[in-house]
Amino acid sequence: MKQSDQRTSSLDRLLVLPGSGALAFAAVFLVAGFYFGSTRDFGAFLISVPLLGLTFFGALIPTSWTTCINAQRQHALVAWTLIILTVPTYFMSYGITQRVRFLIWAQGRHDQLAQVSRKNGIVTWWDGWGMAGQDTDSYLVVDTKDQLASPSRAEQWTKEIGQTCGIWRTQRMWPRFYIVATYTNCPYEGVQDTLVK
Repeated sequence: MKQSDQRTSSLDRLLVLPGSGALAFAAVFLVAGFYFGSTRDFGAFLISVPLLGLTFFGALIPTSWTTCINAQRQHALVAWTLIILTVPTYFMSYGITQRVRFLIWAQGRHDQLAQVSRKNGIVTWWDGWGMAGQDTDSYLVVDTKDQLASPSRAEQWTKEIGQTCGIWRTQRMWPRFYIVATYTNCPYEGVQDTLVK
């Protein structure tokens, strides 16, 4: 009796390992996807290709094994969910980190932001990425009409502030405040930080 109980408990412990490993590797894959998606650094992108591939297979193998041996079904289900969520997390993480960065940056600048929000313009250079002369820049800007996400308004706004570079992507940060990215190799001219340091 005792031997069969010991064998059963040993077997139970062996069946827990794949489920726990699946969860751990799936969680690492999700965190790696968030981290590498949140940066536009080209070096990080180059490193991300093999690392995301390794962590993907590192999560896929124990999760598949856990599913095949019908051990720890809840762990397998959560691991599959984490693996699937990694793809949208990768693509959404840059926008999330930029929003958090803006909120942290805006702390203590409320009066200055209120002052610059009265007139269309570029508040400051925000971010940039690229390599080998293929650079893209983004800026924190103000649109008093708060409609910069509209392509027609973006074109009109660009002319109003005296710039020629078109807007490739916009992200609304706050009422009237946007992060805009211009097309590659087309930075805004004469950008100066309009906020007093």
